Amino acid sequence: MSLPPLPLQPILPGATAAPVKRGPKPKVTSERWFIAALEQLALGGIDAVRVELLAETLGVTKGMFYARFDTRETFLDAMVDYWRQRTTTGLVGELTAMDTGPEDRLMRLFAISRMDRARTGAWIEVAMRTWALTDDRARRAMEEIDRHRLTYFESVVAANGVPTEQVRARAFLIYSYVIGDTLLSGDRAAIRDICHLLLTAP
Repeated sequence: MSLPPLPLQPILPGATAAPVKRGPKPKVTSERWFIAALEQLALGGIDAVRVELLAETLGVTKGMFYARFDTRETFLDAMVDYWRQRTTTGLVGELTAMDTGPEDRLMRLFAISRMDRARTGAWIEVAMRTWALTDDRARRAMEEIDRHRLTYFESVVAANGVPTEQVRARAFLIYSYVIGDTLLSGDRAAIRDICHLLLTAP
């Protein structure tokens, strides 16, 4: 989902540059800034999330960044909130709103790892967890996200009749499976049903 740079017209020897056409500056929404930053995070870690590089990627000036965000730190806070909404709060809300029975909800948990947005966002999550090893902001966000996801997984597992003393452990195993299935390469179509049976067996 990379954003291409603005095309540049070469100046031939002996030619003069065409007069600059003045017009409205390109509008860059907060979401576009966040997406560009998350892509850079996945590619090069948090040190690659630099204002200069983001502005260059989006074809705008640093001034446009600071017109929207006070500092890089406040931007990173907002970026984490955006990512949390996209990958956790919003997704859990969508799943919760579905008018389906307990068994179907359980199967939808296993299907998360095959969702397009889960696969495209897998390396962002890896980068976010790596960042969390050295940054309190990212660590707190990941802890909150994991708690939120696991709470939902536990509610689905409990609704499927799993004994109370097993709910947390079973939800954790299913959550770990979904993350692993999203991140690991290879075709597991032949064993997915077996994995599902093992993880949901009475």
